[in-house]
Amino acid sequence: MLSHGIYTLANDVVYDQLVALLNSIENNVGDLPVCVIPFNDQCDRVRQAIQSRPTVSLFDNPEAIQRWETFAQSVWSAHPAAKTQTRSPWGKGHHRKFVAFDGMFDRFVFYDADSLAMAPLDRVFAKLHTYDFIFDDWEHKKSRQTAALDIAKIEATGRYQESEIRPKLHCSSFFASRKGLFDATELTQLQRQLIQQRQVEWIPRWWDDAFYSTI
Repeated sequence: MLSHGIYTLANDVVYDQLVALLNSIENNVGDLPVCVIPFNDQCDRVRQAIQSRPTVSLFDNPEAIQRWETFAQSVWSAHPAAKTQTRSPWGKGHHRKFVAFDGMFDRFVFYDADSLAMAPLDRVFAKLHTYDFIFDDWEHKKSRQTAALDIAKIEATGRYQESEIRPKLHCSSFFASRKGLFDATELTQLQRQLIQQRQVEWIPRWWDDAFYSTI
């Protein structure tokens, strides 16, 4: 098991962006190991791109991928939009980034493939000795109309006020965390909250991971 490293999510469609990200990591971060999580099975060019990069590998744990696929499909089926949409947005593969919690790195940073690494990550990894998650975003500042969760609907339950909700809103295009935070017990609890307690209805637009990574 490696102590720390970087994940990204990619397939052949974003080949050029992936290469740019890998180049930026080499130039601005250093020789940290990088693991590419397959967005789907279309990864022939991705495999070619990483052949000449000894510090880059392709995520190879089908059991972990299937665990998150099963979780995602069960939750999506409970969302109101599933009754009107013929194609599940889960098929887009965004949820696969969460297999990082079952990956090879004890501590990790995740970059979306269309991102660029601009600085070393020493300070980020250091904070993971104190915190479970590190974010750097402005999701919590978005208006109610574009926020990742339906703030009005959550307030209507009487359980939370907007001031309590907003600090928990984060984008998942860049984050740092640790392996093993979501074991089978944790996922079962999340499913219960999302499905039985209908918290999945707090998510207004079920087409991108930015809206379910805040739950």
